Amino acid sequence: MNDSRSQRPGRKSAQRPVASAHPIGTPNKGLSPNTGPLASAAWLVTRGLSSQEPRWYVEVTIGISGANRDVDSVTLLRLELYSEEWGYWFRHEDKISWIRVTDVPFVHGRDDHTLLGETPPLKHLGRIVRVLENRFAVRFDVDTASIRTSLFGAEPAIRQWLQDW
Repeated sequence: MNDSRSQRPGRKSAQRPVASAHPIGTPNKGLSPNTGPLASAAWLVTRGLSSQEPRWYVEVTIGISGANRDVDSVTLLRLELYSEEWGYWFRHEDKISWIRVTDVPFVHGRDDHTLLGETPPLKHLGRIVRVLENRFAVRFDVDTASIRTSLFGAEPAIRQWLQDW
């Protein structure tokens, strides 16, 4: 038996277009609704690292070096990379800025140093380090950075990343 429906010319599909997965969209052109996870995944692959687990993390805490260390020991920079987002936390004197990137960069709690607008893409994170060093006349001691990670054997690659800024 012949199905005459399939042979009708010009028949429109009964399927409706699928709504966007991100109905609000992103305010910056060129950013995907998955900017944080994609950047984190690219960071991981660029360093030749991988994870057996879908959720992984890298947390790096960096203090300052030289003569300023004794005078201003409360200056710290913490870099946080997770499978689903990335960000950084900076403390200098009594002020804190905490920026996270999921879909777009945003302030997590406080941005006392007005760093949100200075936030570069993850692949250029060294830029914010230079901004902070210049603005506050400090030098981060990447050689003594504390690293916590769920990625087995990743510390050498992470230290190399810090040196490459």
